[in-house]
Amino acid sequence: MLLLECLVENGESLDLSDDIKAWIYSDKATMEAFFTTGGMYLNRCGKAVDILAEIIKQDPHAKQGVKHTLAVAVALTFVEEVIDRVYRKPIDGIARYHNFAKWADEGVLFDEFFHLNVWEMRFVVNGMQPDEDYVWARENIAEEYRTAATIGEAVFNMIEYGGTGAQPAEDPTKEPAKWSLAGMYKYGGVCGTFCKFGAGVTEAFGMPATNLAQPGHCAFTTYYNGTWTLRNKIRGWQESWMRKAYNLFWGKAAHYLLLMNEAQQDTNSYRLSEKMRILASIVDSTFNFMLIEDALSICPQNYELYLALSEGFTTPQTMDSSAMALKMAAVVKVFEHKPQENVAFAKPAVSNTSFRNDKVDNRLVLSGNSWFTGTDENSWAEIDLQGTFTIDQVQIIWKKSCFTNVLDWDLSAEIYGNFIKVRSKADETLKGKTGKRKSFISGWDGITTKVRLDIKMIENPMYCITPSGKLSPWTVGIYQIEILGKHDSIREIVTLSRPVTSNVEGTAQNLVDGDESTVWTSTTNPSWVEISLDGICVLENVTIDWENGVQGTQTVRYIVGNETNAETSGQIGRVDLTGMATAIRIDLEGSETYSIKEISASGYCFSLNDVLKMRTSQELMLPSTFAFLVIAVIIEGFLSVNVRYYVRLVMKHTLLCYLHQFALSNLLSFPGTLQFLLQTVCLAGP
Repeated sequence: MLLLECLVENGESLDLSDDIKAWIYSDKATMEAFFTTGGMYLNRCGKAVDILAEIIKQDPHAKQGVKHTLAVAVALTFVEEVIDRVYRKPIDGIARYHNFAKWADEGVLFDEFFHLNVWEMRFVVNGMQPDEDYVWARENIAEEYRTAATIGEAVFNMIEYGGTGAQPAEDPTKEPAKWSLAGMYKYGGVCGTFCKFGAGVTEAFGMPATNLAQPGHCAFTTYYNGTWTLRNKIRGWQESWMRKAYNLFWGKAAHYLLLMNEAQQDTNSYRLSEKMRILASIVDSTFNFMLIEDALSICPQNYELYLALSEGFTTPQTMDSSAMALKMAAVVKVFEHKPQENVAFAKPAVSNTSFRNDKVDNRLVLSGNSWFTGTDENSWAEIDLQGTFTIDQVQIIWKKSCFTNVLDWDLSAEIYGNFIKVRSKADETLKGKTGKRKSFISGWDGITTKVRLDIKMIENPMYCITPSGKLSPWTVGIYQIEILGKHDSIREIVTLSRPVTSNVEGTAQNLVDGDESTVWTSTTNPSWVEISLDGICVLENVTIDWENGVQGTQTVRYIVGNETNAETSGQIGRVDLTGMATAIRIDLEGSETYSIKEISASGYCFSLNDVLKMRTSQELMLPSTFAFLVIAVIIEGFLSVNVRYYVRLVMKHTLLCYLHQFALSNLLSFPGTLQFLLQTVCLAGP
């Protein structure tokens, strides 16, 4: 039924006169793969069927096994042209199928290729290198990188950073063509060369990979053993996006790739949840919510279910947009300047020692107890802050008086998923009485999710002399660790795919499409562009990615309503500018022409729904998630949906909290009303 609906929407018909197409329509595995592996460009299901039918006609073995997976992946990917970056012409998808099928038969691809599902396979066949490049890669990659686990590292040992630069050749037939893998290897280059080469050689061995854009930079990601690894990065996942969403149409932001990856780990559950979502779209509204809720319990990773759940949420328009923006900014300003607090209090803690630590999960973070190091030389303890925080200060309250003579220690913070040493014993200021002294350690830059204390005994690791002169086998004790900070909203590229206006007709939307190959140009002096943001945003920086270096001078303004909230001028490539905005305006002058590939701003945004929640939290102390939800229902006028279903939702609030915790753990956020719904329901227990 879903295929028929798709065909009808595109003005196409179900062709049952063709035996191969009739088989496609009737094959359960094929039909499920069509609609549960990331979608297809402009929903071109008819073209996908045509491509798959032609592949099967030419190779009947494409009906089963790895060749069926490969064929469906090619059909779904090549409904849109994939452009060869060397010769700048469309790649023949059917020829690509035959090449990978041949290489599979020859045994030159990694074993992992034969276990990929359709969605993963799409990130193999959508590569933009010509197929002869893949042959070159398999002939020239060093032996130590010829495994699925290490192939992504080959680029860092094969490409000379800088070099002569791999710019597109005027004559691509000249060997080696500069954007070919051989050409990049010969000429070297910078980030663009690294990400193209890294993804290309990975695809050559049948492993998924794709390029990702970051502000003014190119990264890439490779897949192995169920995990996507971000490589050649200068930012994290939250500030990365797919330049062209060949294989996933939830959105261009890279974190959608991570979420779909989790969904694909249990394809049976994901497929069932999609069938329930489709059913929910056609049944009576009384049952719609129940079906979506049950589908979420089956596959909480299915992002489209959350979108379906939030469709009833609307943003009230009760006043002029400029006045509304100013009122929103006032609320956000209060919310952003909350006092610091002990963000470690009662949070989960773990340790490598059990010496006298029968309650290690709370002794470090609750007053009135003590935690002790073990009798080994080294001990560590780790506190999970269960959120993202900026850290202003750490205070360690020590139990023993002799600790300064017998130990050294380091503090590490988990920032963007990696532990980094941020402070050591040399950074402390020691205060307090003997027997209960306190170390004061200043905070650090970086959004922190966990803090780890590593203690190294450097003298008498088994005993410590107490103030009374006795030997104590307790080594070193800690009464409590206090971590003072503030909850930090999640940064992202807030300009991506937002509306753009300009005094220059044409291609202003290219400035925020995430694709560096699309360029906005102007021959008007002065020129200006204005990017409308999603709600009220707290911005930290703006990057202007010029095609040929900075041209003229620029003034960057953060606009709230019709008022300028912050501004700076100069020759701008990247500028750190903190302030709130509902729009970003950039004025350009002093040059006859301007040529810009991309404009990106980093920060975090609040929708009107978010601000209403802040306003409520500033005025009321609400006892539970249910109270917040009732307030939300009253404010937004959601009574069109039966309230008892929301009560059921709160009773099963962990379903929405799955996506919320996924967002926190990956330092990312989701748009508008959905983010409001997630944060509201996950704020407290049911």
